Amino acid sequence: MGGRKLPTERAVGQVRYVLVPNPAQYAETDFIAFPSLSRTFNIPTSAEDAVSITLYEPSLTADNLGHKTWLASYLLAKRLPSLLRYIPALQSGAQVIELGAGTGLVGIAVAAMFDVHVHLTDLPAIVPNLLANTTVNLPNMAKGSTSVGEFDWSTVSDNCSKEHTAYDIVVAADPLYSPQHPAWLVAAIDHVLKRDAGARVVIELPLREAYVPEIAELKLRMQGLDLVILAEGTETGIEDWEENHLGSEKTQVMCWWAVWQWTASGISPTKDDALNRAAWGGAE
Repeated sequence: MGGRKLPTERAVGQVRYVLVPNPAQYAETDFIAFPSLSRTFNIPTSAEDAVSITLYEPSLTADNLGHKTWLASYLLAKRLPSLLRYIPALQSGAQVIELGAGTGLVGIAVAAMFDVHVHLTDLPAIVPNLLANTTVNLPNMAKGSTSVGEFDWSTVSDNCSKEHTAYDIVVAADPLYSPQHPAWLVAAIDHVLKRDAGARVVIELPLREAYVPEIAELKLRMQGLDLVILAEGTETGIEDWEENHLGSEKTQVMCWWAVWQWTASGISPTKDDALNRAAWGGAE
């Protein structure tokens, strides 16, 4: 295993969880598995109110990391009300797409808080559970609405006519776990984000040492696309599957969040946004 930390086990009630410092490190294997479970997340919608979102997480293996609700998703969902001042479109019936939605926490939270339509997307293997989670949480979405679809970022250039849709807001939480992901993610953003002064991209991800090159590449590629950071910050939380090297205490993880907008040169008045959305199948 070289310098990697070995998995450890922790008993919680009658369920035994296998804990690894970073499940993505084991992507070439299939022996790591976490048990299936349902969890409820209480997400503040204001200083006084909160929404309870219940998510089912199937048994997690290293090749289906989207079946886990990761810390960055939870932190971004909680941060949404404070981001409203940077994203005025959330108050005007925006079209939102979540890339790599996983179990759906962020997208469902957006639809629960704002009068918007959220299209939650992920790989084909993740979509059935994602759809089930959005359906279960329909009663929480009194303001907004959701739809679910497949979106493989690696095929963007091969399926331009199908995938190219214009959305006001793109959200993504913890989207980097391979060297190819910065290029794929930025290409997907370029493909779906409306070329408008009010368009925004919201990203939150953990600042893990193993992914410093990918994070740096992501920032450079976003800048190369003529996107600039409007607001950013860091926050810490505890990843519930992560423990320190002794396997005895949970480890705090620092996450970075950012809101991006187009530069003046990045805005194209010639893009037919309505036509693009209709071609891709998103809501009007």
